[in-house]
Amino acid sequence: MELKQLRIFLAVAEELHFGRAAERLHMAQPALSAQVRGLEDELGVRLFLRTTRRVSLTRAGESFLPEAQATLAQAEAAAAAARAVAGEGAELLKVGGVDSATAGLLPQVVRRFRRDYPDVEIKVNELLSAPALHALSNRHLDIAFVRILPKDDHLKARHVLTEPIVAALPADHRLARRKTVPVAEIAKEPLVIPARSNRPILFDVIHDYFRSRGHEPRILQEANERHVIISMVAAGLGLSLVPAWVTQFQRDDVAYRPLQDGGPLVEVYVVWRDREVMQSALAFLDYLPGEPAN
Repeated sequence: MELKQLRIFLAVAEELHFGRAAERLHMAQPALSAQVRGLEDELGVRLFLRTTRRVSLTRAGESFLPEAQATLAQAEAAAAAARAVAGEGAELLKVGGVDSATAGLLPQVVRRFRRDYPDVEIKVNELLSAPALHALSNRHLDIAFVRILPKDDHLKARHVLTEPIVAALPADHRLARRKTVPVAEIAKEPLVIPARSNRPILFDVIHDYFRSRGHEPRILQEANERHVIISMVAAGLGLSLVPAWVTQFQRDDVAYRPLQDGGPLVEVYVVWRDREVMQSALAFLDYLPGEPAN
């Protein structure tokens, strides 16, 4: 198994499209497909389900994804450490976590940090909470943003963000004319949300929200990628409930509205190793809001 194969696998996993992945990596698509088949043959499993209309990860691919990310991060960290010792590169700070942090909170924090610490290179990866905590424990990450508090004594946490869930609707939907949307009206509509196997915390938050108010959500379709969900909403296939950070992806054919009762909330915590000695990681924490959670 080569690092090149892992980079190609990650590109396809993130794009879920062989053509876009090939373009992103400046490769010919047949060569990229051959590399993926070679990796699958070496592992003895199929990593992707391919049809004429879509590409998706298999369960084996979903399991392989965080490990591939961690392996590449470790390889890049080793290279950066060697260059830094030789005076040829910057210290590498590895940050990863849930989408609300990597897309909503981190851009402004990283800009401020890099202004004050120009010699520190920052690598950011989007990871679900459980893989992010695992990567932090194994030193594949230095800072993790997650939606659950860690149970390990060697990890410390701080609450940094509370984010509401909002409704995503086709722009021409009758509910889009309202300033806020009642949950009873949402419950009458078909929903497009992530599968529990992919985003268990968000899935449970949405289901608990409906059931605590005496409703059962009508799940029409499950989709895991945010751009796919919003595209399905735009096509009129259903409504969705999404974290507020998704509203930064504005489209003329999609409207975002708060839920009338405020809606459910999702929390984000920053987690780091207790007794951390990496000064750039400790300095990074000073740029984040919140008080220690444990």
